[in-house]
Amino acid sequence: MSEFAEYAPGRGGPAPPLTESDGLRIRAAAERDLARLAPIAAEREGCSLEQALEGLSRFFGATQAGRALLVLAEIGTDAIGFGKASTFTPPAGSPPNMAPGGWYLSGVVVSPPYRRRGVGARLTTTRLAWIAELGGGVAVYYFANARNRVSIDFHRAFGFTELTRDFSHPHARFEGGPGILFIRRGPTVIESLE
Repeated sequence: MSEFAEYAPGRGGPAPPLTESDGLRIRAAAERDLARLAPIAAEREGCSLEQALEGLSRFFGATQAGRALLVLAEIGTDAIGFGKASTFTPPAGSPPNMAPGGWYLSGVVVSPPYRRRGVGARLTTTRLAWIAELGGGVAVYYFANARNRVSIDFHRAFGFTELTRDFSHPHARFEGGPGILFIRRGPTVIESLE
């Protein structure tokens, strides 16, 4: 799987958006779901199944402590995607340009046959709604490579705007382009993208 999805603004999906009538279900992932998500993560990251499962297991541990959320998209018994959100607290002694503390969206991954069918939007809406339940007007962040136009345009639809290109974050690595930190301020619930 390539690092970034193909940039094709305005191009519709191969079929209408998936809905509950198609069997689509979005929910918080349980520990038993990690093995179903690992092949999707391994394909996206270009790593082994074992490495993907290990990474998802570590992340799931943070969900158990209330510091993260792992959301699953499934149709029937098939896992077709996932999305992550987690909290970040700047470490003591951080440089002045350290990214602010708060909730960060990360890792929306949808299996290629289901892309451009609204699954990523549903995963994002669910994560934003969950964060909103924690405290209404919370700012939410995410970062992306400036070359990742798909992610930038996608998140713009949810109200994310560029905050800075001068930032550091322990989990941010950008190759072939600068990183951009985005913010979404104010009410976090999204009624609809339609």
